[in-house]
Amino acid sequence: MNKQTKGAIAAGAAALLLAGGAGTMAAWNSSTTVGGGAVNSGTLSLTQTGSTGWTEGNGTAIADISQFKAVPGDIVVYNASFNVGAKGKNLHATLTADPATITGGAELLAALGQETTATIGATPLAGGAITEANDGSTVNVKVKFTFDNATSGTTAQGQSVNLSNFAVKLQQN
Repeated sequence: MNKQTKGAIAAGAAALLLAGGAGTMAAWNSSTTVGGGAVNSGTLSLTQTGSTGWTEGNGTAIADISQFKAVPGDIVVYNASFNVGAKGKNLHATLTADPATITGGAELLAALGQETTATIGATPLAGGAITEANDGSTVNVKVKFTFDNATSGTTAQGQSVNLSNFAVKLQQN
């Protein structure tokens, strides 16, 4: 027999052995049911309670924010109360004003600083931090908009900022 024929016979025999051996291999296994239970997801919600309002930095009420004509140095404050729903082990969230919901003139937007403070009763929530311990609490929120006093020349004059879709959000960290 020549080398090619011997090689072909050897390869065929090896293939038969491998194919025949694959069907005879046993793989033992076992399983048992464990005593688990249902896992439920938590919740995070923010519901406005009571009335809202706008004031100047000195506390003077603003009857209609859309009619207020701000100048550099002015401060306007949004005041509202919200009921917090926060259920979940290890839940950490932050309460802030959502800058994405504020639109308007680019120069005026850039000149308006924004600061959110939140309190439960007289206790401030550092950085607006909410945890499961705050579930069911009423949070008082103040969003302060400060028109940068250093705005000069004609920068931001005659522009408007639309606060009609302004939102406060509670975002899980």
